[in-house]
Amino acid sequence: MYFRKEGRGLGEVTKFLVYNARRRQEGGDRAEQYFARTECVAGVQDMRFQELMPDVLHWLGVRTIHRLISMSHMKYDAIVAAGIEVGERVPIPDALVPRDARVEMDAKRAAGYFGDGEAPDAAELGKAKGRGLE
Repeated sequence: MYFRKEGRGLGEVTKFLVYNARRRQEGGDRAEQYFARTECVAGVQDMRFQELMPDVLHWLGVRTIHRLISMSHMKYDAIVAAGIEVGERVPIPDALVPRDARVEMDAKRAAGYFGDGEAPDAAELGKAKGRGLE
């Protein structure tokens, strides 16, 4: 099951403003500025409220999630707090992450989101990896 929503609960217009600001910033789109750019444009890093999300799972009769693929500790905590068992947390496979999505993935791993392997160091976070204005 996939919970479809746009970028961090900010709304579509704000999300696109953030994406464009990240691409236009000096030095390009890079992980070290991922959350700062969002906060600069939107005033917050994340607006999601995960506590109500498990209600849909309860309504569908879900009692166990055998394999949860999500980087979000907020989502995982909300599911478990609602009494739904999670058998295994599975990191998002690197092979499924598009090259230009590396900025988001690295920023989130450096911020403590769930994933496998080491979080990128400061030097790696500073490298431009996202899409430019081309």
